Amino acid sequence: MSKIIDRQILKQFKSKGSFDRDTLSSFLTDLDPEITESALTWRIHDLVKRKVINQVKLGVYVISDKEIYRPFVSDKLASLSKIVAKEFDDLDYCLWSTEWLNDFTRHQLGTFFYILEVEKDFVEEVFNAYSESRQYRVYLDPKEDIMERYVESEVSIVIKPLISRSPKQRVAVKEKSKDKIYVPTLEKILIDVYSDAVTFYAIQGSEMDTLFETALKHYQINFTKLITYAGRRNKEKQIKSYLENNFSDFVKDILE
Repeated sequence: MSKIIDRQILKQFKSKGSFDRDTLSSFLTDLDPEITESALTWRIHDLVKRKVINQVKLGVYVISDKEIYRPFVSDKLASLSKIVAKEFDDLDYCLWSTEWLNDFTRHQLGTFFYILEVEKDFVEEVFNAYSESRQYRVYLDPKEDIMERYVESEVSIVIKPLISRSPKQRVAVKEKSKDKIYVPTLEKILIDVYSDAVTFYAIQGSEMDTLFETALKHYQINFTKLITYAGRRNKEKQIKSYLENNFSDFVKDILE
């Protein structure tokens, strides 16, 4: 039965762009007039879970063949995570490499560095722990002149306070591995680059436009998550304006 419903939904909505929950609910009810409200809620949840439809913001969906962004976790990144994961067992953190930005930009970054964000009350403790390891060049929320002069190699780690409720994902360090680390979602990466011209000084202007265009064109974006996080960075109005002015084809009827 589910496969029949899947085909009907694809046929009905594939060419319609985005559609809301009421429209989808009405269609599903026409297919099964006896469906209860709880069963309807479960069915929509199941459609999202199985990727038949993609939720682009709360209560808004699309039919899309775009990929979910799955960043590559290198051995070095996995190794970096061990200090924060083991010495600070229950600490909320997020770790990634700016090398991932090369998946989106036109001009490839020749050098890159690691970003480790942790709860603000533990920033100095984590900074000291990584500094004592003597394996890395560690910088504590560096200013613009330090970023441009010194933070320029794959042995550099920038440690910053983690904004509460940042969108993160838990990924395996290797395929089928039980060891997992917390890394940013694509929504967080986009908003961080947009909001922080100091840390991401090399990805501004046209390069940032390319970053967003590639992400919007090829990957699934949850706009509720994107805009909510932008709000936590005090950039909600600005990011909405930026997206509407530069990428209206991708966000039409979604940001309203």
